[in-house]
Amino acid sequence: MMLLKELLIDARWRIFLAVLCSALSAACSIGLIGYINRSLEQGLDDLSQALALFAGLLLLLFVSGTLAQWLLVQIGHRLVYQLRLRLVGKVLGTALERIERLGSPRIYNALTKDVTTVATAFKQLPISLYNGLLLLAGLAYMAWLSLPFFALTLVVIAFGVALDVLLGRKVKRLMQQVRQQDDRLAEQFEATIHGRCELALSRERRQLLYNQRLEPIARDSLQASVRADTLWAINLNWTSLLVFLLIGTLFFLGQGFGMLSQQVVVGYVLAIMFLRTPISMILDAVPAVIRGHVALQAIDDLALGETVHFTLPAKAAEPFRELRLSNVQYRYPGQGDEFAFQLGPIDLHIRRGELIFIVGGNGSGKSTLAKLLTGLYQPSEGMVTLNGVTLDDMHSEWHREHFAAIFADFYLFADVLGENGQLNGLEERVEHYLQRLGLAHKVQFVDGRLSTTALSQGQRKRLALLLLMMEGREVLLLDEWAADQDPVFRHVFYHELLPELQAAGKTIIAISHDDRYFDVADRIYRLDYGQLVDYDHSSESPFQVVR
Repeated sequence: MMLLKELLIDARWRIFLAVLCSALSAACSIGLIGYINRSLEQGLDDLSQALALFAGLLLLLFVSGTLAQWLLVQIGHRLVYQLRLRLVGKVLGTALERIERLGSPRIYNALTKDVTTVATAFKQLPISLYNGLLLLAGLAYMAWLSLPFFALTLVVIAFGVALDVLLGRKVKRLMQQVRQQDDRLAEQFEATIHGRCELALSRERRQLLYNQRLEPIARDSLQASVRADTLWAINLNWTSLLVFLLIGTLFFLGQGFGMLSQQVVVGYVLAIMFLRTPISMILDAVPAVIRGHVALQAIDDLALGETVHFTLPAKAAEPFRELRLSNVQYRYPGQGDEFAFQLGPIDLHIRRGELIFIVGGNGSGKSTLAKLLTGLYQPSEGMVTLNGVTLDDMHSEWHREHFAAIFADFYLFADVLGENGQLNGLEERVEHYLQRLGLAHKVQFVDGRLSTTALSQGQRKRLALLLLMMEGREVLLLDEWAADQDPVFRHVFYHELLPELQAAGKTIIAISHDDRYFDVADRIYRLDYGQLVDYDHSSESPFQVVR
């Protein structure tokens, strides 16, 4: 809930003014009821004066109520706006390792469903606050009418609130179950979309996903949702029963036993009937508020990092000279007796302008090494240094500023950025690379964006390479870029593009298995079981570490 507290502190003066206006509006509402009740009892002495007073109260009620609602609506929507931005900012500022451990379903649910749920809860803020103040004003008026009967009213209210709290806790537990099921449902939705080819080929896998994975989770969510809403429906009807019980008690005490005057009875009945609507609206808002609280708790449980900053690192202009890995190890956390993969220890020295090839089988640690080199991961042991500066929390942003990469699971953006985030004057270069990469007939560059990214995987990788070259970073990491290219573009990549980039002073680290093109590399390394070895001597000593 810390994120919400930060946002509420920022809006504290708006909230104070909104509460003040709401209190004035509530006082005017009860004042009108009291004035009508007194007039029924005592009559009107001066009709023109009475009309003027009535009109004044109505005008004040309208102005203060409208202003209060406007302020509260502003606060609610602004809080949702800031929550969305802060949450995305925290995701952008969180270490990649944490993001990968959380998994995309949880984060996507937080950014979409949880924020929407919080937004729905915030929409109840103006209604709940206004009606809460109206209820307090009505209770004060009832206390002024008759303190003894007000004490009885408080007993009934306490009884109703106690039941609300009891049922509210059960409803919250059920809603927490529903929220947990949402994450599991998101996993199955993701499998349905991203595994569409495999599912289309396997009837058994489709049946397993639908009948044994998706349906049980959806059924549990349905049952918990129905139970929560049923409990709250019971609570709403119980509250209505208590209201009429109070009215009945008032009627029989006043009319049957003569214990209350007619003015008190009429005043109480008017007040209670008037307050039925605020009570009902407050209770109607409670489930949405509980869901919002559960959603905020789910957001807090992500334990995201600080909000991302976009300031340029102090040493960003320093050119790349060298990258060193000294006795670097990286261990993935294991669970129980489960084997945890370890990369390293590795010693590696990469100099400016070099073209390095890295080969290795599946699971050998190539992707992990790529993320260590680029500063996306920090080593468990050992040191990664760039130009003599050690990779740590303080320098990770500066370290990453030197790299551009195309990973195996890359995402292709449509926006094209030049050096230092430049957006203008890129047309000529973009058109040149579109021609060079054989994509000019399929993709156009319009208003700073690529017209489409819906292409084959090989063509998407060519567009990714275009984006990478436009950014002008000094160190380029390419993870199996040529794997999806036809023979013509493989030749272009290895014998034209890579030499041109190297001649331009770029340092290139390419993960590749195209041994027919190994002659273009300055050095070749092989990863075996997490160990980096010289490719030329890997057959002699599979665990030799290159220094």
